[in-house]
Amino acid sequence: MSHPDAPRNQFGVAALILGVVALITCWLLIGVPLGVAAVVTGDIARRRVTRGEANNPRMAVAGMVLGVVAILAGLVVIGYYSWLDTKKPNYPCWINGAWASC
Repeated sequence: MSHPDAPRNQFGVAALILGVVALITCWLLIGVPLGVAAVVTGDIARRRVTRGEANNPRMAVAGMVLGVVAILAGLVVIGYYSWLDTKKPNYPCWINGAWASC
């Protein structure tokens, strides 16, 4: 009986983990650099599969896809935070001896 080789692609696993963490943390703005790391690591893993050094390309592609989604979500969050920052604040402040809306 022949046993199939166990999947071996450490870079693919790393890309998948980076992609998941990037997607979870994209609203904290750390997801964008982690997403870039997931895409780069996934590309390295995919190249190792084409050279025959690894045999599980699905993890590499999944990590790359999650990394791209995290980058896009992070950019949307950055745009939203920028938009919130440009809005005039509406909080009470003390001006000339009376409360006013600043």
